[in-house]
Amino acid sequence: MTDNFLQLTGIVTESPIHKISPSGVEHCNLTIEHRSVQEEAGLPRNAMCYMPIATSGPLASQLKNKLSKGMQIKVSGFITYHQSKSNLGKLVLHAQYIEQI
Repeated sequence: MTDNFLQLTGIVTESPIHKISPSGVEHCNLTIEHRSVQEEAGLPRNAMCYMPIATSGPLASQLKNKLSKGMQIKVSGFITYHQSKSNLGKLVLHAQYIEQI
């Protein structure tokens, strides 16, 4: 299996965090809140989630000083599982494309 693609719109919930790794790669982390109404079994269903977003390399560099809390964005990329030092796991969207909407 190789398919792994997610596109989501949402509002940036907090100021993005920019870091540079010891190897010199720039990273940007943020979270968006998504809210929409989707159709399921012929009926409307409210959909809501908070999605952590991670970017690295050139995209992270391009986003520096361009994203801010409250901004509405569209993000696409692939999802993967991250586990914290305290063994708390979560899905993270690794952005390959971000645009303000």
